[in-house]
Amino acid sequence: MVTTAPLSILHVLAPADSGGLETVVRSLALGHSAMGMSVAIAAVVESPSSLFVEEARDLGITVHVVRSPARSFRPECNGVRALLAQNKVNILHSHGYRSDILDIGVARAMNIPSVTTLHGFSATDLKARAYEWVQIRAAGRASAVVAVSTNVANRLIKGGVSPMLVHLIRNAAPNSTVLVAEDAARDQLKLERGLHIGWIGRLSREKGPDIMLEAMRYLTDLPVTLSFVGDGSDRLSLSARADELGIADRIRFHGRVPDAASFLRAFDVVALSSRTEGSPMVVLEAMAAEVPIVATRVGGIPDMLSEREAILVDPENPEALAAGIRSSLTDTKASTDRAAQARARLATEFGNEAWLSRYELLYRSLQPGNPVN
Repeated sequence: MVTTAPLSILHVLAPADSGGLETVVRSLALGHSAMGMSVAIAAVVESPSSLFVEEARDLGITVHVVRSPARSFRPECNGVRALLAQNKVNILHSHGYRSDILDIGVARAMNIPSVTTLHGFSATDLKARAYEWVQIRAAGRASAVVAVSTNVANRLIKGGVSPMLVHLIRNAAPNSTVLVAEDAARDQLKLERGLHIGWIGRLSREKGPDIMLEAMRYLTDLPVTLSFVGDGSDRLSLSARADELGIADRIRFHGRVPDAASFLRAFDVVALSSRTEGSPMVVLEAMAAEVPIVATRVGGIPDMLSEREAILVDPENPEALAAGIRSSLTDTKASTDRAAQARARLATEFGNEAWLSRYELLYRSLQPGNPVN
C-alpha cells in the first residue's frame, strides 16, 4: 500500500540562466506544489546573482541558494547536507552532472532516498564524455534514475546502471505558457514582414547552430529570416560566419528572451539542428503552439515526433535541413496539417498532469515501507 501523506521534495541543480533542464525543474516544482507537496529548490551558484533564482522566486517557488565555486565541491556538499538536516525531506531530486556526482552521495549518507533525472547527453569532446561517464556511474547510486527518452535509458543501462533503477518518463510541455498572438509576437521581437525561422536554444556545438547557419545558404532565394533565440559560447563565431557567408542581413541574434516559448507563433517554422538531444523542451513548446517543426533525427526527438507530425532530417546535413525548411515554408497545407497532428499527439502523450503523477508515484514508491514500482 503506497501512502498518501504529503511529500517534501528538494530539487538540486547548478542552473544556467535558462534551458530545458531549468524549465523541467520549475515545472516540477510548480506542479507538485499545486498538488500539495512541499517543494524547494537548492540552486548551486557561483555568484550572488542568478536569473534562474530570481525568476523561480518570482513564480513563488522556494529557492535556497548554495554558494559554491565551480572547482570547489565542499561548499556544495556542506550546503546540501545542511538543507537536508534542517528540513524534513522525503526525496532529494538531482539534475545535472555536478549535482549527480556530489549530492546523491550526501543523500545516501543521510539515508534519504534520491532520484536523478538524466536530461540527455551532449558531449562533443573527450573531456565532456569523461564527465558523462562519471555522471552515469554516480547516477547508478541513486534510489531511482529517470531517463527522458529511450536513447537516454539505453545509454544508462549500457553504462552499467541497473535496469531495475531506470524509469522512462518523457518530458511534458509546461501548462503555464501564455502564447502571444503572431503579429504581437513579431512586434515584440522586432521582426519585419516576410518568412521567419525560429531557432531556440543554447548557442553551443551540441545544439548545432552552425549547421542551421550553413543551411541558410540554401534558402537565400526565399524572403526568409533566421532568428537565434538564446545565447552561448558560439555567438561571436556564428556572427562572424554569417558575415563570411554574406547572409548577416538575414540573421537575428535575439539573445536570451524571458519566457521565449510565449513568442513561438512569431515563426513560420521552428528548426532544431542538434547533433545530440535528450527530450528537448522546445519541441514540446512548439507542439503546444502548433508551429511547424523541422528537426534532426537525433536522441529522443524520434520518440516525440514522427513524419506525421514534423519533418525529420539527418544530423550534420545543412542541405537536408534547408530542404526540410523549404518544404515546410512552401507547402503550407502539409506543414499546417503536421502541426495539428503534433498538437494532438502532445495532448494524448505528453500531458502535464500525467507527467506530474508519474513522478509522484515514483517518489512515493521510494518511501520506507512502500513497494518499488
